[in-house]
Amino acid sequence: MVRLRAICGISCLAFSCFAVDLAAAACLDEQDPTSTIESTYLRVVTLNLAHGRKDGRNQVLQKTETIRNNLGDVAGVLKLIDAHLVALQEADAESAWSGKFNHVAFLGKQADYPCTYHGVHASNRMYDFGTALMSKHAFKGTFSYSFKPSKPTTTKGFVIGALDWNPGGALPEAMQVKFVSVHLDFSRRSVRRAQIDEMVGILGKIDGPLVLMGDFNTDWLTEDSSLKYLAGQLGLEVFEPHAEGLATYGDKGARLDWILISPELSFDKYAVIPDVVSDHHAVAAEITLKDKPCIADCAAGTNSE
Repeated sequence: MVRLRAICGISCLAFSCFAVDLAAAACLDEQDPTSTIESTYLRVVTLNLAHGRKDGRNQVLQKTETIRNNLGDVAGVLKLIDAHLVALQEADAESAWSGKFNHVAFLGKQADYPCTYHGVHASNRMYDFGTALMSKHAFKGTFSYSFKPSKPTTTKGFVIGALDWNPGGALPEAMQVKFVSVHLDFSRRSVRRAQIDEMVGILGKIDGPLVLMGDFNTDWLTEDSSLKYLAGQLGLEVFEPHAEGLATYGDKGARLDWILISPELSFDKYAVIPDVVSDHHAVAAEITLKDKPCIADCAAGTNSE
């Protein structure tokens, strides 16, 4: 069952000095590219797709039909969550090892997300894959970045895109929220730390609300945690870092998949989705403005005598 657990209580990018990737951005013609999100919250979800193999050992051993069915299951879960923004990792473009079709384009169509942005960070004769964003609204300011190669592991990276948000339509004009989907190296802390330093050098130049999501391949509790280091460098917050029951990977209960937000935002709901659609579990959250604008009911109450 897909559900979110409620919680009680609680500008311009200068890219000219960075090496950037070419990435594929698309939006179906029937989608209004000028639309603004006017919900009082932003619902987001992040998932490592595991190249479409679900919980199988290797995507190379699966038929194209099986991989399509696996991604169909992902699409079913995403439709139930009905997020404004989806962040994906290990998301394949057309690749020989995973069915020879574009997984992001397939998911976008199957899960009703007409706008996608896909950055390929790792590429050879067998595969092309990376990170991606999907939304029902057109992205602005999209950008893809690959970290320095980390042989023998595959190259990782991140993509960024912005959406306009006016909570409850209460602001004079919409704010622009930047969303990032990232995948860090799994094998070495030293590589993750170097990748974080690369990322901080870019994301640290961003003004305004930021939501950073992905597979960080590390937790909060590890000594000298790279995740804690990243949060500190960018001034970001995570949801209940010491909480139990939020594991996203493996039999040992590792919490590797995270959502980080800038301090002007707050978590209203947060959940790890139990459905098995990958070797990782999806993580979903509803995010609100920490200083909520006064919408219609509030205004009516304030003005009443």
